[in-house]
Amino acid sequence: MQTASPLHDDKSAHRLSVSLTAEQHRELNEIARKNRVSVAWVIREAIDRLLKEDMPLLHVGKE
Repeated sequence: MQTASPLHDDKSAHRLSVSLTAEQHRELNEIARKNRVSVAWVIREAIDRLLKEDMPLLHVGKE
């Protein structure tokens, strides 16, 4: 299920720190476990999907 990540091709990758609720953390861990991927991969995939949506949550850079 895991696909090649552009992160490994991008030498200018950035590291972020976020705070999650206990429930968010639990759910991310469960998704990662079920799909045999890392939590970091799940988060990057979710971000990629959000940024590719036709109507993203915040219309930054899409105007």
